[in-house]
Amino acid sequence: MKPFAAVLAVAMTVAMTAALSAQGASQLVVRDVYLMGTRASLATYATTRDAGLTALQSALAALEHTEAELSTWRDTSEMSRLNRQPIGTPWRATPGVCRLLDEVRRWHLATGGAFDPAIGQLLAAWDVHGEGAVPNAADQARAANTSGFAHLAVDSTLCTATRLSDVAIDVGAFGKGEALDRAAAVMGRDPWMIDLGGQVSAGGLTGDGWPLAIAHPHIRTRPHVRLTLLRGSLSTSGGSERDLTAGGTRVGHIFDPRTGRPAPFAGSVTVWHERGLAADILSTALYVMGPDEGLRWAAAHQVAALYLIPEGATVQTRMTAAFQTASGLTLSALE
Repeated sequence: MKPFAAVLAVAMTVAMTAALSAQGASQLVVRDVYLMGTRASLATYATTRDAGLTALQSALAALEHTEAELSTWRDTSEMSRLNRQPIGTPWRATPGVCRLLDEVRRWHLATGGAFDPAIGQLLAAWDVHGEGAVPNAADQARAANTSGFAHLAVDSTLCTATRLSDVAIDVGAFGKGEALDRAAAVMGRDPWMIDLGGQVSAGGLTGDGWPLAIAHPHIRTRPHVRLTLLRGSLSTSGGSERDLTAGGTRVGHIFDPRTGRPAPFAGSVTVWHERGLAADILSTALYVMGPDEGLRWAAAHQVAALYLIPEGATVQTRMTAAFQTASGLTLSALE
């Protein structure tokens, strides 16, 4: 199965073997699967393995349903149908997708356009999902003229979306977050953790939380920040090995919708939020903004954000006050 447009490239490793004594006699139950273009890990604590696997199956079903609904790699998905809808003809969304598109639009406006999923034509012009390419001026202009949320009219009352040009939605910056929120609703108060490769969500724990590590921005196998997640979602956006090179030009897979070109930042940014969708969107938007603009915006909006900024052989760590005091996580150590 091909992945969502991959924008969450920096690994978050999950140490699921740690014992959480507060869970009493419950046992750790883990299930590993491949979906949404990544190796996913689902974990819970349950009185029996069968009970744990049953709970995880419900969460997995929610993830799979979201992928089937949103993945633009599937011709039958809702997003693919929207992207094929004739220009000027309203497309009626399901209630879930209607609500999602409305929220996506609000985040697009709130971030001043730093988050904009309607850039499918730009990603195609730069062959981001292939080998990478630098388009000529004509192709770049053509893609830019059919990219941006302004080319999509969303009516949340009628639950319709109308393409005003040959615009295409890419779900890479919000699909995983939406899936995690749907899985969270299924899990309820049970202790659980889901790692979707670059984004982790958790809830229901009564102990100290799940031990995690945010990777070095250029070496995803090397932990750089250690923390524990009790609840909510951590999403990391970065370049790492997912970026491509074409004709000697770096083709980053995270685009700045405001310029129509790959975002120049070469580090990573991690966002914690109670909701997976918000964390997913904000980590992308803040990556696009870069450390200076992003930290100002995050501080002004009380967003829990942490930047890892490469400086030669070292990495500078900068974070907002909200990240240091976030109620759902605890910062353990910096490498």
